[in-house]
Amino acid sequence: MKNLFIILATLLSVSCIQLPNAGNSNSTQRIKAKVIRITCASTVIQVLDSAHYNLGETWTIEGTSNTYEHVAVVSNKCELPSTLKEGDEFFFKIINESDARKDCVVCMMYDFPPSKGIYLQVVN
Repeated sequence: MKNLFIILATLLSVSCIQLPNAGNSNSTQRIKAKVIRITCASTVIQVLDSAHYNLGETWTIEGTSNTYEHVAVVSNKCELPSTLKEGDEFFFKIINESDARKDCVVCMMYDFPPSKGIYLQVVN
């Protein structure tokens, strides 16, 4: 019985730990990024804020020797402003998947994007 109580107490305490920005759609923290590649299927960004390098990964554009650090695919591509072009730098905040638009249409081409993705909102 005592062991069961210890296990339950441990599980409850672990489930209450909140990670920074995890699931926080009201986050006001701005993260700097750069647009690396835009295709009809995906938009790849590079995180430039060293405090958030963990959002990305090392990635090489398929068929080239172009390798980038701290990159991720934008999971809600249709919400990016159409004015953003490759090479542009911008600020964003992380949003929940549930806060992202669901009516986004992209082409069916598979263009070997990074495996990590970020739901984001561009901010000034």
